[in-house]
Amino acid sequence: MQDLASVVDSHRVLVLLGAGGVGKTTSSIVVALAAAQRGKRVALLSIDPAKRLAAALGIPLSNDLARLNIAPEYGVSGSVHAAMLDQKAVFDQMVDRHAPNPQAAAKIKSHSVYKSASTNLGGPLEYMALAKLMDLASDPKFDLVVLDTPPDTHALDFLARPNLLGSFMDTNVMNWLLKPFLVASRLGIGKIFSASEKLMGGMARISGFEPLRQFTEFLVLMQDVIEGFHKSGEKTVDLLKREDTGFVLVSVPTQTAMRSINNIATQLTQMQYKACALLLNRCLPQNVATDLAASDHTEDLSYLVRKAKGQASVIQEMRRLSPSLWQLHEREHDPGDLGGLMDLVKSMVTL
Repeated sequence: MQDLASVVDSHRVLVLLGAGGVGKTTSSIVVALAAAQRGKRVALLSIDPAKRLAAALGIPLSNDLARLNIAPEYGVSGSVHAAMLDQKAVFDQMVDRHAPNPQAAAKIKSHSVYKSASTNLGGPLEYMALAKLMDLASDPKFDLVVLDTPPDTHALDFLARPNLLGSFMDTNVMNWLLKPFLVASRLGIGKIFSASEKLMGGMARISGFEPLRQFTEFLVLMQDVIEGFHKSGEKTVDLLKREDTGFVLVSVPTQTAMRSINNIATQLTQMQYKACALLLNRCLPQNVATDLAASDHTEDLSYLVRKAKGQASVIQEMRRLSPSLWQLHEREHDPGDLGGLMDLVKSMVTL
């Protein structure tokens, strides 16, 4: 059984996964702060569309990492830099990186299709998160990257499609749409669309030529960029399956949550990812739970006794999902500031 310190010390990337409402974002912050207590320089990234990370930290966050101001009294020798994913900003960075020149990048970013795609498409949101993760994992300024993710269904999409845009370009439909434009491009950019009108007349009559022309013009402009996305996606797949990348499953001690976390664990295994720890949030303290489960309870304590027995049953079943099982105590209110979060760090125990 590994404690949090051992897991932190042996990993470069930790990805937290869990259903909605189990305290996953709070848990990701606690893990990051615990790592910083051990002297680690931590990058904390959220792609949670509910933006709870910024609210929990009490500071405005953007796509750029912001260092948390942790008071000296907490004895944190490392650091935490946090960011909320801004889909368009990451998309823009990838275009700037992979376009053949600044002029091409500017033309892509001013295109009407790009303006819509870079802000409205759900698939690229997940890809952009992985692109950002890749950047942070390769940044020597950080020892550990902690990634908070959306609720379980979206998080699994995010892991199942790490090379989304590259795969999109590999489809026969996209090749068919692009081919006449790529052939015509040899004639020069000014003649592309006059040549392709004839080549694609049938499709144009069906869908309307102008929207099709704009879409395919965008794909032609994006050739080099999407090839760059494809190569970056391949590297990200390798990163996610490295020995020093781990997945922390976050749950609460209820049967409903256990079914959800079992589903996530099963799908992780099918995708050949490894769960390195399971964090149970909102638990009764273990000594209290043990005493309650063994007591001759009164009616006044019946709810707590049922909770304690249910918690014990869930813990027993969940031990088989991960080599490490951690517990965070239930609290009356969610921590509203860094002080409350540091108190949670102190309360974390290995079961």
